Amino acid sequence: MNPIARFAVRYPVTVTMIVLGIVLLGFISFGKLGTDLFPDLNNPKIYIELKAGEKPPEDIENNYVDQVESLAMRQSDVVQVSSVSRTGSAVVTVEYNWNKDMDEAFLDLQKELTSFSQNSDLDEFTISQYDPNASPVMVVGLKNERISNMEELRKVADNYIRNELVRIEGVADIRLTGVEESEVVIETSKYLLESFGLTSDGIAAVISNYNRNVSGGSIVDMGTRYVVKGVSVLEDISDL
Repeated sequence: MNPIARFAVRYPVTVTMIVLGIVLLGFISFGKLGTDLFPDLNNPKIYIELKAGEKPPEDIENNYVDQVESLAMRQSDVVQVSSVSRTGSAVVTVEYNWNKDMDEAFLDLQKELTSFSQNSDLDEFTISQYDPNASPVMVVGLKNERISNMEELRKVADNYIRNELVRIEGVADIRLTGVEESEVVIETSKYLLESFGLTSDGIAAVISNYNRNVSGGSIVDMGTRYVVKGVSVLEDISDL
């Protein structure tokens, strides 16, 4: 007979107490297990975004996406490569194994696509890695039926609510999205511009040059240095 079975037959009370002790210890330990509300997640995906003017999706697919996909498939531990092509832009998703070091994968893929990113036909070429740990832990929506001007609601969110939340211990960052900011639209007449020898780009350049602060150097008077700054910021519609 097996020694363990023989011991259990001879000492049934002892064996029972040992089993009950183990069960009790497991029950107590289970109640004291900690819960990680924000575990360290690893998303094994890298996203490649490119923009090339207003080219149709077929040209984007044939001229750029196919090359990017072929280069991405050569990387180690790549499971799947998928893409979505639109007019003038495309997004290529490269998926890796779960045990892959994503920092290393990001550097390797960036090195592989360095020559491709220097293509003069591309307006924009970016490689990014989505980090689930950087996702917001709380999203707050603001609404007030008595406020019709969204600019006022934005000021309340920015000057009061945001400032109070920033002071809370443990808060790393707060961002405002979906806000509306007032703007001035300047409409021009093509015939009037041509008659005065002006262009819309020239008018925009003049407004941009006037709407900025210009450094005027410094002045030293009796050992004290004063910084001179020319303030030329447009504050009212009449200034335009």
